[in-house]
Amino acid sequence: MASADSPLRILDWDSAHFGMRIGRVTPVRADEKLLQAALRWADEQSLDCMYLLADSSHAETVRLAGELGWRMVDMRVTLGIEMSTAAKIDSPMRLAGAGDLAYLKQLAISSHKDSRFYTDGKFPEAACGGLFAAWIERSVHDPGFAGAVFVPEIAEGKPAGYITCALKQGAGEIGLIAVDPAARRTGLGTRLLAQATSWFAAQGADRASVVTQGCNIAALRMYQRYGFAIESIQLWFHWWRKR
Repeated sequence: MASADSPLRILDWDSAHFGMRIGRVTPVRADEKLLQAALRWADEQSLDCMYLLADSSHAETVRLAGELGWRMVDMRVTLGIEMSTAAKIDSPMRLAGAGDLAYLKQLAISSHKDSRFYTDGKFPEAACGGLFAAWIERSVHDPGFAGAVFVPEIAEGKPAGYITCALKQGAGEIGLIAVDPAARRTGLGTRLLAQATSWFAAQGADRASVVTQGCNIAALRMYQRYGFAIESIQLWFHWWRKR
């Protein structure tokens, strides 16, 4: 069994959610010795799937992952912004509450289909949507997971999207952002970002970050227009046991 500081980890939540044994190789740079050890560990632990997040600039990890049976399923792009440069837009929004959850979960199920879980093709689609539904539900209920979830409103007080905000080591992190299809192309995504950065600044954060998929061109353009800059690019690989 891997120790607490081992580079090989069993992912209990993922395993329970998807109904299979899932593990992860944690270093973003790995040599052949580690990746071969991961394959042996996968056999010992009867894993069905393993994740590997690789530094895109480390050619050895990227090459070996492909040679040893991992398949690239996503490009993880991290963008950051300094609060001093964030646009100031007066667009107050309310905090999400339990009464919004039915809507928020349904929107979450339909809004994040660029994620690696859908791209992989081996996870049940309903479970992929359920992952994001569980994410937004925990964000609303657990202040330790997300410090705030904001929703913009349209007619009759109905929400039209969401953004989740967390503070990690004094910096802001945007977890999930989604806009209702009926409200797209109205600038609502930018207003959600403005609400998030305003909240981060009020909490004393001097910078914030957000992660998106490399294939999500619309999201990348929106973040960059607002002032976010790309800070890192990593590659998600999945290994599956051959049946």
